Amino acid sequence: MIALCVAAAAPTDAAGQADGSANPSAAAQDSAAGSSGDGQTPTQKLASEVNNPAAPLTYLQVRDVLLPQVAGTDGATNALEFQPVLPVGPFDALPFVQLIKITMPVLVTLPEPASASGIGDLEFFDLATIKAPFGRYGVGFALVFPTASSALLGAGKWQAGPAAALVYSKLKNLVVGVVLENPISFAGDSNRADVNELIVIPTLTYNMPKGWFAGLGDYSITFDWEDGGAATVPLGVQLGKLVKIGKRPISLSVEAGKYAARPAGTPDPGWIFGFEITPIFAWHPEGHDQKNSR
Repeated sequence: MIALCVAAAAPTDAAGQADGSANPSAAAQDSAAGSSGDGQTPTQKLASEVNNPAAPLTYLQVRDVLLPQVAGTDGATNALEFQPVLPVGPFDALPFVQLIKITMPVLVTLPEPASASGIGDLEFFDLATIKAPFGRYGVGFALVFPTASSALLGAGKWQAGPAAALVYSKLKNLVVGVVLENPISFAGDSNRADVNELIVIPTLTYNMPKGWFAGLGDYSITFDWEDGGAATVPLGVQLGKLVKIGKRPISLSVEAGKYAARPAGTPDPGWIFGFEITPIFAWHPEGHDQKNSR
């Protein structure tokens, strides 16, 4: 989504158990509950799971990405996304938890000279997530639907491609991993450019006392195979905290970064800021998945 905002803004052509008690602070919860078997407090363990892209956790992430000043534009570029995440299964025919994520860009705003506002392309992501001695891994697929309300806000193509994830979580309070997707266009507007790009989403998060966590920003690195593998590399840092509102655990975070690399001829995006609010609803019972990991 960040790469989309930058490209479109250029003056070119259109292209559960976690609920626990109602203690008012994470520190009080940790003190009462003590540490888990791996040395993590319950709050740190939940923070590890919510920052693990392959963990079978149900939540709704609301994310806003802001680029205050892309070169050559008159104003800010902004994208508001809703991303519900739902683990389903396992089933007898498929004895692994399926982690389903739907990314919905509900309001994308591009300043002059593009001057567009509306919804972007919807993405459906399905990952079979499997426990391993080192953490988790998964394989699946990604689909992109041309739902954008303006040609400037989407690719205009139906896309499908493979997806995979690898996450190491055996070091206390540390989550390290990567999610890979490669959507490829197969139908859509014949006047629009074909799509074939590798999307790399790295994860590096350290969980601290009292629900605080810090690490890499949730930015997507892309390699455009239609443009000789041209790389778009946003890098940044994230700081967040797991809090409770009533009995509901909620992850709050902010992030900031800049582009380490971008395709030749594209405008300088400047600073990128992200804001995330993530209500967490339940742990997913893993059933067969636990048995298979033994």
